[in-house]
Amino acid sequence: MNAYITEKVHFFGIKSIGFFSIVGDEKMSTTIGDNAKIGRYCIVEGDVIIGDNFEMDDYCTVYQNCRIGNNVKLLYGKKIYGKSMIGNDCIIGGHIPERCILADRVTFMGEVAHSHYNPTRDWNTTDEPSPVIGEGSIVGVNAILVGGIHIGQNCYVSAGEILRTDLPDNTIFIKNEIKEIKYFKGLIRTRY
Repeated sequence: MNAYITEKVHFFGIKSIGFFSIVGDEKMSTTIGDNAKIGRYCIVEGDVIIGDNFEMDDYCTVYQNCRIGNNVKLLYGKKIYGKSMIGNDCIIGGHIPERCILADRVTFMGEVAHSHYNPTRDWNTTDEPSPVIGEGSIVGVNAILVGGIHIGQNCYVSAGEILRTDLPDNTIFIKNEIKEIKYFKGLIRTRY
């Protein structure tokens, strides 16, 4: 096992580490908590704080200025982009865009697309809002969240859906409709 370190890094009881890189300049500090499992060919950029019991499958990347809680699992090849904040007990199976916020116990298996309201602007100057996903919510496989929407607590976005609007607490988005989750009791479970 190899670790390529190019900056100030604090490791606390790493359980296992693959061929792993941490990149940034010497002014940046990165902290990885106790009992982390980091797969092969992973990259963590500078100024990142990662909590305890973090699991990062092979070929994953965590970009600069991210904050990640305890007991988070980042699945194979996924990326968490800069300035994102991930709560505790989350499962990440889709790419997380810049500035995205996930509360505790979120399962995210979807994707995010920005609205691109002004397509004439340079890509790097467009700072559109990113989604906020509330505690205990689930975003299903290949579901697409468009723009800076807010998903409330205990919500469920069904697989393959395209969501362009906010979801109130305790709702499900299925077949392009918002419904109260209580009508699906026993069929659909959230993590709340």
